[in-house]
Amino acid sequence: MTFKKWLTLHHLLILLCLLMIPLLIYKGIGISQKLSMIQDAERLYEEKNLIDAETLYRKARNNNAIRYKEELIASRLDELAPITAMKESLSSIASQASEAARKNDFERLMDAYTDLQKVRSSYMTPEGPYSEYYKKVSEQYSISQGFTEYFKKFRTALLEQPKQNLSAGKYDDESFKWKLLRIPAHFFGTEQEWLDELNAAFKEYDEAKLERITANGYIEAMLQNASSMLSVYEKHQHDAPWIKAKTEALMEAVLKKDWDNEDYAAFALHSRQFETYASTASTRSKVLGYAKNGINKLLRSAKKSISSGNYQEAIDLYTAISNYQDTKAEIRATELAWTAAEPVRLLPVPSDGEGYKHADGGVKKFGSSIYVAAIDASSQLFFGRMNSEESVQILSNRDLATHAQIRSLRIDPVLSTSSTPVVVVEAESAARETLYTAFEVLEDRIQLMFSIEADDLIVQHDDTLHVVNPLGEGEGETAIYVRYGDNFEFTGIKQNYVDIAADNVSQYLGTLVRFTCTITSPGTGEAFAFGENSHIVLQGDFTFYEGEATIIGRFTHYAEQYTVAPRTGDGQEQFIGSPDEIIMIDQPSTQTVLVPVVKVESVKQ
Repeated sequence: MTFKKWLTLHHLLILLCLLMIPLLIYKGIGISQKLSMIQDAERLYEEKNLIDAETLYRKARNNNAIRYKEELIASRLDELAPITAMKESLSSIASQASEAARKNDFERLMDAYTDLQKVRSSYMTPEGPYSEYYKKVSEQYSISQGFTEYFKKFRTALLEQPKQNLSAGKYDDESFKWKLLRIPAHFFGTEQEWLDELNAAFKEYDEAKLERITANGYIEAMLQNASSMLSVYEKHQHDAPWIKAKTEALMEAVLKKDWDNEDYAAFALHSRQFETYASTASTRSKVLGYAKNGINKLLRSAKKSISSGNYQEAIDLYTAISNYQDTKAEIRATELAWTAAEPVRLLPVPSDGEGYKHADGGVKKFGSSIYVAAIDASSQLFFGRMNSEESVQILSNRDLATHAQIRSLRIDPVLSTSSTPVVVVEAESAARETLYTAFEVLEDRIQLMFSIEADDLIVQHDDTLHVVNPLGEGEGETAIYVRYGDNFEFTGIKQNYVDIAADNVSQYLGTLVRFTCTITSPGTGEAFAFGENSHIVLQGDFTFYEGEATIIGRFTHYAEQYTVAPRTGDGQEQFIGSPDEIIMIDQPSTQTVLVPVVKVESVKQ
């Protein structure tokens, strides 16, 4: 019998019935379960076990094996909606807290705890109908146990952070403090017990941090840290009295050490730094009084030194005190008193006792009532001056070569200005006739202008130097030096120019020439000029004016220019210029020409 013959309608129906049996069995089980769920839920509901009843009602609603008492189920779930919402909220919070702990996300855990507080406050109300149910649901999800475990984990990790900071010597991240303060206290005992534990940890860390910064010698950094710490604690509304106490104890030790070591400059500096800290920290302390008393003692000692003629000692004390307050006036007054007591010379007596080998000076010049320049036996240059108020200034410079024998010193009248003297020193040179060294005396220092070895040096009235056979650039020639800023720099060789006609300039490529031309298109930096029969482009750092001019310069290259013919066609050139300078408005003809370009070094009009 073939399968086709066997597959009759009768057999097909039997096969379908056999296939339906498992489905009917599954359907029957589902129906039985739903009937049982509804029966058990009703029993629990009558027993006021609303939490478990709500669970069974929800399962019955989700069972689609049979539609049975759907209205009753819906009515019960509507009535138990607060229980459902409570379960969903606590389940979500428990999941969020667990994930936050697993990912070490403190902020997310705090958010979960905040959500828990909101949910708890909505159900745990006095005589609230769902208070007891909330407790049971919370126990089912192990809410309290979970958060306790999670916060203990964070507590352990956060309390390790200060140890790591101290070990690494890095204090940029101190967020562990504020995270610990946000952890609810009831997870670790009473609020006071938790606060005492945190304060002990903070105090240990803060004091160790301040001690280490101080031990490294960073006193100002320690005070700044203390001030910043107080500010941050205040911002977080937390009192940290140990910071002020520790800072004061450290500064007391620092100031006493400075004083005992007679390091008065450090004492004054640290006193000022502590005073600045005290003003920002709003603190009054005995250390502040100790610092001020020490400064007053130093001021009295300085005055006694002046009275006894120990001017240098007084100046040293005032200089040290300047780290605490401005003592420029006191130092100046001491210097004047010293000069008045020993008015022999403006310049100090050399330590070798040999006096000054070369000197030049005068009166009532360069803004001074008396001025003097001199060189001692060690080749150190000094310049002293006294103003009309008898205020004396002494400057020095050691840029002179100590091995060179000094021949002469002069204050050069040409290089000097009305307010700034220039000292020129001539010394022996192994390579040339003379080593010429010039110094410019500024308000606060003596500054080297040039040092040139040559056979001769002539100062020109235009502030240039003509140097004969210098060592280096321009050797064997007369070199020209020009002043740029504070120094003189080599600019070229002194050369004689060739007088030529302007029309012949293109025959002298690179040669210094002089010619006369007529400037037809004036300008700054560049101009057009005309000789007898040809045009010339003039370029240089000058302002060229229209009219006849005498030019000294060098022909360097050609430039392409345009010419515009006149409308009348008489052959006369109407205009010449660069392409962007010609306005082409209905011109009958134009052509390009090559025009010689002269780099101008001098122009006279």
